[in-house]
Formats: sequence, C-alpha cells, structure tokens
Amino acid sequence: MKTIKTLFILTLFSMAIYSCSSDSDNNNTAGNDDLANMQNETENAAIEVDNLNTGIDIEGATKNDGAPPAPNSNIDLQVDSNNAEAYQNSGFNLKFSTTETTIAGAYLQFQDVNNNSASNYFDIPSSSFLTGKSSNTKGKTASKRLAFSRGNNNMMEEEFEIDIDFEDSFPAGQFCGTLCIYDSANNISQAVTVCVEVEAWGGNSSIVGTWVEVSSTDIDNGTQIFCSNGQTKNVPYVEYLKQEFTFTIESDGDFRLIDDEEYKTIDYSTSTDNCEAVYFSEIEKYNAEETGKWAYNEVDNTLTLVSFKYVDFLEPQYSEDYPNGDLILEAGEVEIINGNLVVTETYVDGNETYTDTYTFKRI
Repeated sequence: MKTIKTLFILTLFSMAIYSCSSDSDNNNTAGNDDLANMQNETENAAIEVDNLNTGIDIEGATKNDGAPPAPNSNIDLQVDSNNAEAYQNSGFNLKFSTTETTIAGAYLQFQDVNNNSASNYFDIPSSSFLTGKSSNTKGKTASKRLAFSRGNNNMMEEEFEIDIDFEDSFPAGQFCGTLCIYDSANNISQAVTVCVEVEAWGGNSSIVGTWVEVSSTDIDNGTQIFCSNGQTKNVPYVEYLKQEFTFTIESDGDFRLIDDEEYKTIDYSTSTDNCEAVYFSEIEKYNAEETGKWAYNEVDNTLTLVSFKYVDFLEPQYSEDYPNGDLILEAGEVEIINGNLVVTETYVDGNETYTDTYTFKRI
C-alpha cells in the first residue's frame, strides 16, 4: 500500500442520531443499513483466480509464469501474522522477518481460498523490500499533516515489508499468498502462507454524517525559552486563533476532511527578554483537504482511512494525488461517550508506544 509521512488528519465515527419525525429520514436510515450490510457481505466472498492473475502489482518485481522454485533449505523466515487486512484500490504491506544477512529476494504466489494457485508468481528482489518504516510512513511531501497517523516507525533490523498494490478493479473479498525468501547462494526458505481479507469501502451506517473535532490529547508539547534572568520555561510554540477540523463521511465509502487554521508562532527573542511567551504579530494560515475512502472492521470496531487526494488551498505546490492510496488512519478504535465520537489511535515511534484520543461531535 502506498503510504504517508506527515500531513495533518483526523477522523470520525458516532452513533447516528436520526429524527423519527419524517418518513424520508426513516427510509434514509434503512437504506444506509442495507448498503452497510451489503458492503460487509462482500468481504466474505472468495476472490477469483482471474483477479489474482491480473489485478496485483509489486513495484520492482518480475512476474513469471508457473510456480516458484521449490524450497530447499530451512533459512529463517517468519511472518508478522498469518492474516492480513487489505483495501480496495490500494492493497497492503506484507511484513516478514529473518535473521539471515544475505537475503537476495522473495518469491510470492497467490491462491484463492480453495487453494487454486494463480498462473504466475512474483520474483521480488531485496532492493524492493521496505525497511525501517511501517505501512503508513511512505512519502508525503506536504508541509503539514491532518491530525492522525504519526506512523509506526518501529521496524527492527531484521524486519521487512513488501508493498503489494491492487488494480482499480480488484474486488473486496478473501484470498491467500505463499511466501518464500532466498539468499545469494539460492537457498530457498520453507513457505509460509498469509490469508488476506480485502475490506469493502464503507460498512457502517452509523458513521455517515459530518463531524467536528471538539478536543484532542494530541497537543503542542511546547518549546523551551531560556530567559535573560536565568530561568527556563516551557511554553506553547503556537498560539492558535482558529482551529477547525471537519469530516464528512458518505454511505458509499467516501470521506472528506478539511483542516482550517489561523495561528501565530513564538518570537524567541522577545520571549527570552520578557520570560514569557510572546508571539509574532503575523497571522499564519493553513487550509487543506483530504479526500479518500473509509473501511470499517465490524469485528474489532475499528476504522481505517485511505486518502487518495491531498489539496492545499493556500500552497497548491504541496497538493498531491495518491493513485494507490495513503494510509492515514489504520484500525483506530471508536466508541461513543455521552453522544460524542471518540477515536483512539495507538502508534509506535522508535521504542515508545503512544496513544492519542480525539473527540468529535456531529454537526
């Protein structure tokens, strides 16, 4: 899956509160429920071999006809999990680890859930492996980031990922893949199998609506000023004049997120002299939009957001399209507390695990 670095995103979810005062409202609720049920049902379907033959791409890999070479050794290969979650129009990252130091590449062949193999396999050189980054840390050039997704930058030296992309026509449903790795002496590991569920877009009628953030534990940790009198103080780096995050989510699986801010940054020199936070008079602005698709895991009650377009309204040079998707929220836990949507995101940075909580209300 194509992924991202630092841009600013947030999210949504909440109990739908519909008025019972009109038949049209009731019909709309029923329609959304029917659509959500249909979306969830497609995730249980078996993806046909024809889709596996033609609908998957791996950058830098060679696709060969037939079956891959047979395993001939016990070189170390371990997968992060024998199950993986993927997304339409996007794909997934297959994570594995090995203690071997001379790995030259990997073989990967896909099968349907009835163990019928694709007519081809991928030969993936080690130069195509992702290292030192997780599935949501690839490549955003934007100057800011909408609130979610710090990125789980905790891959160890022995861990790798293969970025697997889907064609636009690839359906929701289930399939499997068999992975081997090989070294420079052509020793081939024993095979491991990972089964994949491709999430359908959408899947929960209660999410439909427009939401605004009202609080967040993801706050400015401040900056230190070293006062002329010898004191040291920690003060906010930014003085916000306006912070407005709105999120619109549609029953068909589309989402739209807008971040509109006005703020001042700290004047270190004057702050040092006064021994208190003083901000420049110039007002800076940020106004950007993310649009993409959302998927809901009804078993874990988690929400995933994949962005396909970022637009910076004030600095258009930072605008970008993501044909294979940018994972901006992965499996964020959601619950309703006092009628508000509460989204909890857990992420890893180095050796530290962090948790941020975002609270939204319906507008």
